[in-house]
Amino acid sequence: MTRSPGIELKRLRELYDRRYFLGDCEGHERFARNQGQHPSRRLKKCIGLLDPAPGETIIDVGCGRGEIALHAAASGAFVTGLDISVDALQLANQARLNWVIPPSNLNFVQARAESMPISTSSADAVMMSDVIEHIRRADVPTVLQQCHRVLKPGGRLVVHTQPNRRLLNTTVPLLSHCSHLWGVSLPTDFRTEMTRGAGPDYHVNEQTRGQMASSLRRAGFHIEQLWLEGTYPIHRIFGDSRLKPWLIRRFRRSRLMREFLASQIFAVARR
Repeated sequence: MTRSPGIELKRLRELYDRRYFLGDCEGHERFARNQGQHPSRRLKKCIGLLDPAPGETIIDVGCGRGEIALHAAASGAFVTGLDISVDALQLANQARLNWVIPPSNLNFVQARAESMPISTSSADAVMMSDVIEHIRRADVPTVLQQCHRVLKPGGRLVVHTQPNRRLLNTTVPLLSHCSHLWGVSLPTDFRTEMTRGAGPDYHVNEQTRGQMASSLRRAGFHIEQLWLEGTYPIHRIFGDSRLKPWLIRRFRRSRLMREFLASQIFAVARR
C-alpha cells in the first residue's frame, strides 16, 4: 500500500527532529559549541568545494542546521537554505543570531527537494551535502532535475554523500570473516557502529560512485569531478596491522581500492 503524501511528510518531520540534528547528525558536537562557526572537517571541505563568491546566488538543499548556508552567506553570497524539517530550520535561524549577516543575504525555507520554490535558471550554485542518501531512490531523478532546473547555464552542483555502499555491503561483510587473522573484531554490518541517524529509516539510498555518476548524467549534468576518499575504514578494519601503512599508500594511488575501502563520495557537476 502506497503512503499518502501527508503521511510521508509527517513521518519525515518526526524522523528529522531536534534530537536527530543535535545528537545523530554528523558535526553536532561542534555545532553545540560554536553554532556552526567552526564546522567539522567534512563540512569545511564542502564549503571549500562550493567556493561561494560575493554576489552569487546559492541554494543549499537539505541545509539542516545551516552551517554551509551560514558560511556561504558570510562570504557575501545570497543564500537560500531549504529543508523539510521545521526543527532544522529553527536551529539554523537560532545559529544565525550568532552571526553578523545582512538579512537580505540568507533565507531559510521549509520545502521538499522534489519541488523547490526557486525560480528557473536563477542560481549560480547548488549544494547537496549528505542529502542524497536520505532520498528514496525513485525520487532522486526528480530532485536532481530540480537542481538542474534552478541552476543557471554553467552553474555548479556540489554533492557529498556517505557511507559508500560498496564498502558497507561488500568489503566489510567479506573481511569480517577473516579480520581475526590480524587481531581485529569486525562486525558484518558497519552500521551497527554508527549513530541512529545512519540507520535504515534515515539512509534509504546509500550510494556507490557509479550510481551517483549515472544519476547525475541522466539529470543532464556534466560531471567535472567525481571521487571517493576517506581512510577511516582502513584504520577501523586493519587496526594496528603492519599492513596498514602500505594499504593507505596503495589506497591513495588506486581507484579500485577506493571503490571498496573509501567512506565518502564527492561530486562537482555543471548544468
